[in-house]
Amino acid sequence: MTPEQYIQKLIEVSEKKLDSLREILNITKEQAIVINEDNTTEIERLIALKQLQIDMIDELDKPFEVYYSRLKSLLGVQSIEEIKAIQLQGAAELKQIVTAIFNITKQIQSLEIENKIKVQAIVTKLSNDIKRIRQSKVANNGYNVAANLPKPSYFFDKKK
Repeated sequence: MTPEQYIQKLIEVSEKKLDSLREILNITKEQAIVINEDNTTEIERLIALKQLQIDMIDELDKPFEVYYSRLKSLLGVQSIEEIKAIQLQGAAELKQIVTAIFNITKQIQSLEIENKIKVQAIVTKLSNDIKRIRQSKVANNGYNVAANLPKPSYFFDKKK
């Protein structure tokens, strides 16, 4: 294959990856909304959708890595930046797509951090609620000790 053909293959794979990352970004934004609504079934559904997209990206990364390493060895370069310097057809487009992938990845990462903080706050609140319920239960059981004691029996002597 020629370097231009490798670049074209890399562009095709990168565009598919970019589409998957955009979908992950949308799912992550939906998750932020659903986390606030405390809808666990919807959160699980979104996580499953996100996992499908991640699996697709993993599959796309395999051919990308093959094409990229072959192109680098064919041209004798170490990175995409050096490829642009050679001025191959499509190298600029490939660099734009890779930059877009990087930017979307940063956005996803930022949203994931925000979502994680929200989930941790919810978990902490639930943990505190459970702790208070347990303390109330212990206190309630302390007041009801007399109710759990056996009833005393009385004997009345009627012979007198």
